[in-house]
Amino acid sequence: MGHLLMIHGIGCDGSAWDRMKPMFEAAGWTCHAPSLFPDRRVKENPPANLSELGLADYIDAMSAEARRITAETGARPAVIGHSMGGLISQVLAERGDVSRAVFLTPAQTKDCAALGLPVVWTFFNVLLSQDRKKAQKVWKRGFSYGVLNCVPKARHDEIYAGALYDSGRVYGDIADGIEIDEAQVKIPTLTIAATQDRATLAKAVRKVAAKYARSPVPGDFIEYPDHAHWIVDEPGTEKVAADITAWLAR
Repeated sequence: MGHLLMIHGIGCDGSAWDRMKPMFEAAGWTCHAPSLFPDRRVKENPPANLSELGLADYIDAMSAEARRITAETGARPAVIGHSMGGLISQVLAERGDVSRAVFLTPAQTKDCAALGLPVVWTFFNVLLSQDRKKAQKVWKRGFSYGVLNCVPKARHDEIYAGALYDSGRVYGDIADGIEIDEAQVKIPTLTIAATQDRATLAKAVRKVAAKYARSPVPGDFIEYPDHAHWIVDEPGTEKVAADITAWLAR
């Protein structure tokens, strides 16, 4: 099928794709699930230089990875991005780094943002500190409430144990919003919303879908009523992966 670049979300690493990745591989994809800056984005005691990173650094790192795959294989990879990775994937689509793109419960561009109390509570500790010079990690209560709300409670501790620190600058950059010109997105795109999502609200993700529906290649959209933000590893994730695989093949 080709190569698939899988971009994780904030507070996560490449292992966020461990549930979905084998399903894509079974469909014939060669999957690449790198971790962003693994030497700085750690579980405990983050280094001081983590806060030097901004969203642009994360984007450039994944753009370079897409170009590396292209150089090695002679074909641009497809990309799937979850949450923050979904926002990074939108930039890669605009830049022409990828052949097709899936935005899975993505963070939004400036013109598509929609805040609400569930988002505020999920990221309450980060919003409270407003410190861009400090490493940040979403608090456990917010993570359970806003990210894992469709995951059985018995798994919450185990999943949160893998949560990483990110640069406060990155959280600030996402909150400020970035601009993407949908007229430059000339590849097939699929935007996916989850109705129960409290971290990237479905009403915001619907705006993302509407944005790329106006692109030269009109984007597609699916919304899953029984899923939330951790759609990468919830009950029923197999159906989501099967739908994405079918779309990619099309």
